[in-house]
Amino acid sequence: MTDKILFEELPTASDQLIGVLTLNAEKSLNSLDLEMIDSLLAKLTEWQSNNCISCIFIQGAGEKAFCAGGDIRTLRKAALTADRQTVERFFETEYRLDHLIHTYQKPVICWGNGIVMGGGLGLMFGADFRIATDTTMMAMPEITIGLYPDVGASWVLNKMPAKIGLFMGLTGCRLNPADAKYLGLANRFIDHAYRENVLKSLEQADWSGNAYQVAHDVIQQYAENSAGWLPYSKIREHRDIINQLMDHPFLDAVLSGLEQITVEDEWLQKAAATALKGSPLSAAITFEQLRRSRHYSLREAFDSELVLSVNCTLKGDVAEGVRALLIDKDQNPQWQYSALADISTETLDSFFVYPD
Repeated sequence: MTDKILFEELPTASDQLIGVLTLNAEKSLNSLDLEMIDSLLAKLTEWQSNNCISCIFIQGAGEKAFCAGGDIRTLRKAALTADRQTVERFFETEYRLDHLIHTYQKPVICWGNGIVMGGGLGLMFGADFRIATDTTMMAMPEITIGLYPDVGASWVLNKMPAKIGLFMGLTGCRLNPADAKYLGLANRFIDHAYRENVLKSLEQADWSGNAYQVAHDVIQQYAENSAGWLPYSKIREHRDIINQLMDHPFLDAVLSGLEQITVEDEWLQKAAATALKGSPLSAAITFEQLRRSRHYSLREAFDSELVLSVNCTLKGDVAEGVRALLIDKDQNPQWQYSALADISTETLDSFFVYPD
């Protein structure tokens, strides 16, 4: 057990238990390191076989973030020292954890307040009750650090309407709670002020019946009380424009459209600017991965992502992207390829083959 993860077993009125997992690394916005991932995987595995545990509640400590992603500083160090074992173990264990949540045999509630990015979304994707709050800000901005949307995003983003998943991956666009609910990344909106009330109601509930129904009834009560506070969705507003921009068979046409955006909307312009400043290699990998994985099963998506993530870290733009964003903070990454046209088909294909 580590103090970066807090485990609680809350007693209920019906003598069952609620398993509460709290990511407890506020200074790093609850970003996941390998120690935290190991602890989460072990405890969730233990609780799944414990008949006294009726429901799982996952939350982040503090008010700023549920989870801002993975421990990319450590991944950068591993990349610089060619420490393949560390890279492989991080991603393999993270994906095992995410897959476990997708396939969990008890109701999982994920309280996605504040910043929810990258690996945080990986925890949230598989939960039965994915709660967005009035403070939620979601994004998959991996293109800015030389990665691509992983943690099961190959499976999730392909299910979104109007090629919005591709748009998310290429632009790292920020989503408010209304966007998250519209896209199914969240399936409930509850005001963050209700969090302790929700936990108390779960404790007071009668868990002798069907656990999914019990969790549903508690969550639904607070969702209905919060319904009037949901903000306006930028994704819904721009759905047709996004579809028009993304609906091309080749990436160069997509990027050209983003470059020529004339709509006077700050949110859309910022998204386009992020795509155009991001790693061209990451853009190519994101586009190709979503094309290849459109009919993958969940397991196949995770297996393919493991190959890509190891390759992206060891020989892609991750080390440089993290340097520019988090280490030197000069916001001036020197990508391996300055333009999409510089990336050969052979180079791109090599990222989809597990390294020898």
